[in-house]
Amino acid sequence: MDVDKFISDILADLKTGHLHLPTLPQVALKINDIIVDPNATAKAVAKVVGADPALSARLIQAANSPLARANHKVENVQTAVTRLGMLTVRNLVSSFLIRNMFHTRYPALKQRMLSLWNHSAQVAAISFVLANKYTELKPDEAMLAGLIHDIGKLPIIAKAEEYPGLVKNPASLDVVLDKLHARLGKVIVQAWRFAPEFVTAVAEHENLQYEGEGIDLVDVVTVANLHSYAGKDHPLGRLNWAEVPAFKKLELDPEASIAALEEARQEIQQIFQLLS
Repeated sequence: MDVDKFISDILADLKTGHLHLPTLPQVALKINDIIVDPNATAKAVAKVVGADPALSARLIQAANSPLARANHKVENVQTAVTRLGMLTVRNLVSSFLIRNMFHTRYPALKQRMLSLWNHSAQVAAISFVLANKYTELKPDEAMLAGLIHDIGKLPIIAKAEEYPGLVKNPASLDVVLDKLHARLGKVIVQAWRFAPEFVTAVAEHENLQYEGEGIDLVDVVTVANLHSYAGKDHPLGRLNWAEVPAFKKLELDPEASIAALEEARQEIQQIFQLLS
C-alpha cells in the first residue's frame, strides 16, 4: 500500500468535505446551548439528560464518584447537575458520548480501535489527576482534553476500511496516524465548537517543546500522554522527560510525577472505569 497516496486521499477528502468526521451527538449540543444562556437552570439541563436513561445513570454515577468529592449520595439527575455544576455536566456528557465514536465494523480494525479508546481513557484519567493536584485548571476540562487528544485518528481508521492492504500493514497505518491525527483532530474539535484551549490541546499535545503562556491543557495532556507510554515500546516511552517543558511548568520532575501517579493509581482507575 502506498502510504503517500493514502495520505493524499485523506487530505483531498478533507479539502472537499468528503472525509467522514465524527460528530458530537445532539444531546451534547443541546446542553451547550442551554448553559450559554445566563438564565440557564439545573432543571433545564436535567431535563435534557433525563431523556436518556443510560446517560442519566452515568451522570448520577459521576456525581457519586471521586470527580465530585462529596460525602452524600445523590439519586436523581437534577441533584447530580446541581452538585457537579452545569459546565462540569457539559464536559462529562461530552466525555460519556464520545465513547460511542470509537467503533468500527471492520473486524481487522476492532482491536486497534479498542486500544485507541483505552489509551484515550487512560490519558483522560491521568489528566484529571494531574490538573487536580498540580494546577488551577478544572480537572473535568483536563479529563475531556485528554479523552479527545487523539480524536483525529478516528477518521483515518474509518478511511482505512477502504484500503485492505493498509489494514494488513499496521506499521504503515501507524505512520499515517502519527502524521495526520493532530491536524485532523484540530478540525474535528473546531467543528464541535469547543473552546480554543481544547483545540490547542488536541493540535499540540505531541509538540513536546510547546511553551504557552502559563500552565494550560496542552501541558497536562502532554505529561499524561507521556506517562501512558511509560515502559512501553513506543517512541514517546523512550524520551528523556526532563527535557520536556510541560514537566517543568507543572513543577514536576519525572521521578516525582511517577511517584505521584502511583499514589493516585486507585483514583485513576476509578475515573478510567467511569469513562469506560
